[in-house]
Amino acid sequence: MLVDRRRFLATGAIFAGSALTAHVGRAQTAWTALGEPVKSVGWLKDVTRVIVDTDPGTDDLLAIIMMLGSRRVMTEAITVTPGNIGYEQEVRNALFLSQTLNNGKTPVYRGIDHPLLSRSYPSAGFIHGRYGFGDMVVPEVALKPQPEHAANAISKIVSAHPAEVVLLALGGLSNIALALLLDPSIAQKARGIMIVGGRYEGIGTAVSFNSMVDPEAADIVMRSGLPIAMTGDLGPTAMLTQADFDKIATFKTPKSELFLKSNAERLKFETEKRHKPGATYSDPMAACMILDPSVALEFEAVHITVELSGTETRGSYVFGGTHIYTGDALPPNADVCTKASHDKFRAIIFDALRS
Repeated sequence: MLVDRRRFLATGAIFAGSALTAHVGRAQTAWTALGEPVKSVGWLKDVTRVIVDTDPGTDDLLAIIMMLGSRRVMTEAITVTPGNIGYEQEVRNALFLSQTLNNGKTPVYRGIDHPLLSRSYPSAGFIHGRYGFGDMVVPEVALKPQPEHAANAISKIVSAHPAEVVLLALGGLSNIALALLLDPSIAQKARGIMIVGGRYEGIGTAVSFNSMVDPEAADIVMRSGLPIAMTGDLGPTAMLTQADFDKIATFKTPKSELFLKSNAERLKFETEKRHKPGATYSDPMAACMILDPSVALEFEAVHITVELSGTETRGSYVFGGTHIYTGDALPPNADVCTKASHDKFRAIIFDALRS
């Protein structure tokens, strides 16, 4: 199965029309249903295979260091999706990480280089820097992208290992949505998808950068039937402070030095411009939940939709829907982490950077 431009454009036109019809025809919801507490997500236990779908920036870099360094979880592929910075730089960054961290053994796949409907979205260079890894100039490496399209690679890998592969979605969801459009069966074949985003604090809407990148893609994923887990908004739990950076500096390993060099500006931005006590690392938190699911202490099962039309809220996740006419709670389609262990989070990261 190959991604053909004419086929994709036709699919996109069909999708755009059907999505509009579904959106208009779908009954409006009222946001009054809180999520149901869940202690753990079963499919996150004993994960052995992952596809990392990423828009390589500073936090992605740390998550990829963690995943490629795991002896238990095999990263089958790195697929590059629209998100943090310019797409060509993202590809360059992904190739650099695979080459640097494991001699290019993890294949890198180019995906769709724009959102499904080619609509613009905010750049995140303000926090990731010009090159995605802060001010670090990323060198060109010998490793080249695989010839296969990321969407086809996702479908092929998931189909080859039914119920084993977790999609670790660190960026916009364009590649995964396209894979679902081309092969809807992967929603039943994948073990699940871990999505970074969803600042869930109860009912209502919340902005997530990754869903803002490609709201239509996020909508497709949310309605796909994939088992979905989200990092949620864990705030200080997913934070590394200056003291943590200082501790990492004592490791003096190639990985710790790469992290510090690429993330110094991120820490400075978050502490000076956002007035936080440290830098937040949601992508590494998602990686932690796969590597050691005990880091996640509580989840809530909740119904999530994606706002596709709002002038200021387009791309926001909408949590806790009830049918506006009947008052019935809409069935949950995702488990959102609401509480995690900061100590375990730091320990997993420190172990990854020491090696």
